[in-house]
Amino acid sequence: MAAHPMTSSTLATMLLLVAVGITKVAGDDSRNTGSNKGNDMTRAGDLVVEVCKNMSSDILKNKVHFDPEPCISVLRSDNRSAMAKDHGDLAIVAFDLLEQHSKAIASKIDSFLHGLKVHNWTERAFRFCAADYAAILHTIPLCRDIFLDVKPMGTKADHFAAMTALACVNRLGVATRDCSLVLVNNWDYDQVDPFVDVTRHVSLTWGLIEIATGTLDDHSDW
Repeated sequence: MAAHPMTSSTLATMLLLVAVGITKVAGDDSRNTGSNKGNDMTRAGDLVVEVCKNMSSDILKNKVHFDPEPCISVLRSDNRSAMAKDHGDLAIVAFDLLEQHSKAIASKIDSFLHGLKVHNWTERAFRFCAADYAAILHTIPLCRDIFLDVKPMGTKADHFAAMTALACVNRLGVATRDCSLVLVNNWDYDQVDPFVDVTRHVSLTWGLIEIATGTLDDHSDW
């Protein structure tokens, strides 16, 4: 059980340190692929590489970003990313991956609580996280629906509507961060990374919405 309290800023630093360092992503490979194949699959693959480069750049103002290689790996884990026509399609993929990951973590929390025989601060921390993830799993479909209303307009989306979608995702980021913080302070520090990884998925979704709608927001709270 961790003995050192951790603040939000410390967690943000932890997120950045855990992530893979920013590297140049296979530029030559993508050009070669483009010269050999002119079909939609190639263009979709290039879209994933392009968006993942943007996710690690200063174009986005969010506090936690996916670096290119893990970003590409995450998006390509869903076959729909290969047929995405635009950034909005990739945002929907990211929403669904976030939901899958959140369900897996919620199940892990439930299993831990059922196996815990003592009532202590660790048990309370996991109960706190259980409440967070119940809210997260109820909120993700709402955020997806809000974004679906904005998605057809692309970068011409109404600013208020796009900001509403980001505000919804912001709630997810806050909840995942709060769970990670309480676990870092009351559990084994070395086992918290899977929980931190959910925040990375939130960040990926946030960034894709920003790119898809052309709406940048530097007021995320996590």
